[in-house]
Amino acid sequence: MSIIGLRKVFSKPISIRIGGRTLRLGTPLTLIFWTIVFIFIAGAYAGFGLNRGRPQAPRGQPERKITPVVAQLDGYRIDRRDFELRFERLAKQQPGGMDIPQQPFARYQLLESIIEHHLLVEAAKAEGIRVSRAETEQRIAELADSSINNQFPDQKMLRTYLERKGISYQDYHDQVRKALEANRDQLKESMRLEKLETTIRSQVQLTEETVKDAYRQIKARHILITPQQIAKETPGENESAQSEQQESPGTTAADQTAKQQARQKANELLDNIRQGADFAELARKHSDDPGSAEKGGDLGWFGRRQMVKEFTDSAFALQPGEVSDVVETPFGFHIIKVEGKRIELPEDFEENKQRYISEQQSYRADEAWNEYRRNLREQANVDIHDPELQAMAMRMEGHQQQALPLLIEATENDPYNLSAKYTLASIHREQGDVTQAIEYLHQIVEQQEGAASAQVHLELGKLLHKQDKQEEALQQFASASDWATAFQYQNFPIHSELKRIYEEMEHTEGTKQEQQWLDEFQQAQAESVRTTGSYPTAVP
Repeated sequence: MSIIGLRKVFSKPISIRIGGRTLRLGTPLTLIFWTIVFIFIAGAYAGFGLNRGRPQAPRGQPERKITPVVAQLDGYRIDRRDFELRFERLAKQQPGGMDIPQQPFARYQLLESIIEHHLLVEAAKAEGIRVSRAETEQRIAELADSSINNQFPDQKMLRTYLERKGISYQDYHDQVRKALEANRDQLKESMRLEKLETTIRSQVQLTEETVKDAYRQIKARHILITPQQIAKETPGENESAQSEQQESPGTTAADQTAKQQARQKANELLDNIRQGADFAELARKHSDDPGSAEKGGDLGWFGRRQMVKEFTDSAFALQPGEVSDVVETPFGFHIIKVEGKRIELPEDFEENKQRYISEQQSYRADEAWNEYRRNLREQANVDIHDPELQAMAMRMEGHQQQALPLLIEATENDPYNLSAKYTLASIHREQGDVTQAIEYLHQIVEQQEGAASAQVHLELGKLLHKQDKQEEALQQFASASDWATAFQYQNFPIHSELKRIYEEMEHTEGTKQEQQWLDEFQQAQAESVRTTGSYPTAVP
């Protein structure tokens, strides 16, 4: 996948085609972020019981040896019971619950949301942001009005309700206000964070020339050298480096060796270019970006928003004909050559200038707020105690090997931690160790929660099919189908994939069965639209 393709993976909106209509659900990160924010606020100060969270060990079964604190930053401790309760509430918001394959990333995102919330609260205090009693009272009154209007959009319904209860509108309004008063502290905190965001966003002021510059594009080529490709090309050297001292937390000596070799190779290529070597020819021979290498590294025309920040900052600082120094990004090491610059204003820019200025103002304000939050997180001293969450942090940074022992520790300390086992299976599958991946997936489906996961059965069946264990694969495919019978959106891709697999296997009965489910699902959706005018989240 090219650098542009990778950049867009998590920004591409999710859409599902049902019958003749496309349902758009937003981007993956948008859905995850707002779901977690909702759960975090809803459970911010909720009480929790001693036995809430992940299941306790039954009598006579192995005990769970888990840390009482999930993570700590400065003097702030994230308590496990509170964390598990929040995750439980997050999972319950998903139709049919949260399946095991979604749990590892969701747990990591929940931890990050809690950390960010605390950092923003402390930042607001440091900025001296206050919320007055009058402001809080006004917000509570607004929320009471909004709550009543949402519950009774028809005034006749409201009057009927008040008559049946024998109370006045003011009495009812006071009841709603009193309920909201119970969350006054949380509300004040939320309002303080709103003020902080408004303060940061308001610092962005644009001129017409600044707005025009936002439409500047450049035409460039690049050469990408990745540590991953270096590691594949020199396995012996990197295996011997495993025993060396680690140079940075979360990175093995082998990772560091591959990174150093990638940087060195990029510097050697840069020297060749400066001595007159043809840039395009070197890109064809050496670049690890499959999307552009065959085209001599040509990326075409692109704007500032289409590349990662490090790449964009370096590329847009160059003049046509200039070549950058070696630039490091999350993808590896780049050499960039700019071949042209232009400003592509919309045809109606002068006619609708104010609208375009407003759009850029909003975009730049979003950037400023995101940068502010990102800086807070990067400067925070966070100590993660939970090994599974440590492993997920390593994995997000691309350190798969470093994550493995942490995940093994997580499963040994807690035999009921199926999400850690699923991540272990995923890493082994990605590394080509299908046998070990199958072993972990088998362990998951042997437990009650795992046995009910259609997605895990499907993935296990696909790996068994890959190993030509067709009878066992068919058993897992049948289990996946059985556990995904409900007409819910998350089951649609499972049955679609099962149908594709059965067709490939020339399994007529399986293909027929899956097609029947798909047909009935679409019929149920069509019936819902006919009777209610909208698509349901789930159909019984």
